Amino acid sequence: MGRPPEATRRTQGVLGGRSDGVVRRVLDAATGELARSGYAGFRVDEVAARAEVNKTTIYRRWPSRAALVGAVVGRLKEPLRASPLPDTGTLEGDLIEAFARRFAVGRRVEGRAWARLLDERRHPEVAAILGDAVEGRRDEWRAMVARAVARAEVPAGTDAALLLEVARAIVDARGGSRRLDEAWLTLAVRTVLAGARAGTLIPATAPRPAPAPPSRAT
Repeated sequence: MGRPPEATRRTQGVLGGRSDGVVRRVLDAATGELARSGYAGFRVDEVAARAEVNKTTIYRRWPSRAALVGAVVGRLKEPLRASPLPDTGTLEGDLIEAFARRFAVGRRVEGRAWARLLDERRHPEVAAILGDAVEGRRDEWRAMVARAVARAEVPAGTDAALLLEVARAIVDARGGSRRLDEAWLTLAVRTVLAGARAGTLIPATAPRPAPAPPSRAT
């Protein structure tokens, strides 16, 4: 005699991992475990305990740790696609807003999970899971600097990666705070841009802008 439809649905939700509720709980739990332990320490049994499901529920849908973390990454990419980095019309405005967003995201469990993956991105499995997501976002950051060069806010030849790395290092120097220090963020960005405008972020091998001719007294 076959199972009643209600029993079949309950079994599919609890044992088969096919219900939306179970999927959501597992992915929430996996995000939390990733934020806590990173990829190297990621344990499916911890995810099962957090989600209050059996490990078999997880393995029926995601047959490996890499598959489950890949599902988490797919979920984390969605807000990245939905929220391109700012284009305020000035590099200062772009950087201040972008770093403020980065700070806010970094305080959430999703941001912490993403940060742990980035720390381990040299691991071959992590690199495969991340795919081109990191490079795509990096291109958006560099596009800010390219627009600034086109607007003559910073000199041609400015090393975009170096400018962003220096700005990030100064901004993150107070990264342990629970609240964003807006004055520090603004100071950090303005300090880096002042150096960039002076040509300090142009590589030695890059052609430098010709100095302006001296003015003649009339």
